[in-house]
Amino acid sequence: MRFRSRLNASLTTVRGAAAKGVMGAALIGCQPSPRAPAPKAPTPSVAAPAPPTEPAAVEPPPMIAAPPAAVADAAPRPLRRCFDTVPVWVDAPVPDLLDRAEALLQTDDAEGALACAEEACRQAPRSVDAHQDRASALLRLGRIEAAREAITLVLAIAPTDPSSLLFAADLFINHLPATTERASIGLEYVRRAGRSSAAFRARSGLLEGQALIDLGRAADALRALTRALQEAKTSEAKVAITYELGVAMFELARFSDAQARLAAVLEQEPNHAQAHFHMGLVLERAGEMELAEQHFAAATAADATAFPPRVEVAADAFAEQVREAVSQLPGPMQESLRDVPVEAAELPTLEDLTAESPPLSPTILGLFRGLPLGRVDDGVGVRLKNVRTTAGRGGVVGASVPPSPASFAIPERGIVIYRRNLLRSVRGVAEVQPAIVRTLLHEAGHLLGEDDGSLRDRGLE
Repeated sequence: MRFRSRLNASLTTVRGAAAKGVMGAALIGCQPSPRAPAPKAPTPSVAAPAPPTEPAAVEPPPMIAAPPAAVADAAPRPLRRCFDTVPVWVDAPVPDLLDRAEALLQTDDAEGALACAEEACRQAPRSVDAHQDRASALLRLGRIEAAREAITLVLAIAPTDPSSLLFAADLFINHLPATTERASIGLEYVRRAGRSSAAFRARSGLLEGQALIDLGRAADALRALTRALQEAKTSEAKVAITYELGVAMFELARFSDAQARLAAVLEQEPNHAQAHFHMGLVLERAGEMELAEQHFAAATAADATAFPPRVEVAADAFAEQVREAVSQLPGPMQESLRDVPVEAAELPTLEDLTAESPPLSPTILGLFRGLPLGRVDDGVGVRLKNVRTTAGRGGVVGASVPPSPASFAIPERGIVIYRRNLLRSVRGVAEVQPAIVRTLLHEAGHLLGEDDGSLRDRGLE
């Protein structure tokens, strides 16, 4: 799953980011379903050619459908005019309103920018610029659903406007709570925007890479991000893309390559919370626990909301909770698990991760080894493509890639729950046991032959 400051996709989808495995796979690793939006590396804005203020009418296609919801009465806002010197009964020129909105967005005065954009929208209700500025201001203010409605209107007016398509992609990939569907929607918006405009190529490639990581397609993400890095002109864009490259390499179990990319990010931005967190994950796998904890602490210091301190449960106590969780499963499922060992471990082994091609995410919460009940080894071996949902971030020329054997011995059936990864996916001790039970239900589903799509559809992503 995804991890955008990626924790919530990577680790609570852990970002990210994807359900792993398909029916019949000999190794199926699972990550938790996304909770809050995983904090992500910021997507740098790119100056874009201004679209026409009054585009020709088009048949508005269905774009971003938000579920119906009751809207509570909001407290009225104090009146704020874009220009204090202009009387309330006088309309300021739309171009002046748009220029002022853009200037206020640049100075992080989102309330002022919203006032200017709303005045412009009232005067020019089909102005793409006005509605896009309004969407930007709403997003800055954390009014995510209102921003989604605003950009939906823009795309109904101008369905092919590249900057609006990329805004919508960023909204779905980086700001809404991470899900497979939202990552897929964001990826489609990126592809509709195209790469024809040089002004958009770096940003488009970054967003494409982020979405592909969230969809468990880290090798494809590497290609998109490598192209984007070649197009990037600003240091901000280069840092954001380099971070995502590090995440993609981490997802592909290329830990040395990931460490080098993350170190480059931290050299440029020492307080980059996401890079600190992923560096901690890399060092933890290398057994450098003291250094890893320093990076985890730095991530928390930089962004405590995205990276709260890890919940602490000792290894023996966690193993006991896993045993207790098995006893809480429905009777028929316990019967299915009667001859299947269920154990706790600290982290997935490199051998388990790289037994699949592409590798399983290092942030999986659990793993099912072996064939589903009732299926027997036909002597050919099983090697199915791993399917993911929302978390992670392929190959760079000259880089080493973990081996992917064409076939392998089918392991004995077994389920493993990973303590460190699971504890990172919860926010309190009270959430640990439910998370273990949920992970066990997911893995038991694989034992019975379900793939991740089936489990996701019934709420066990």
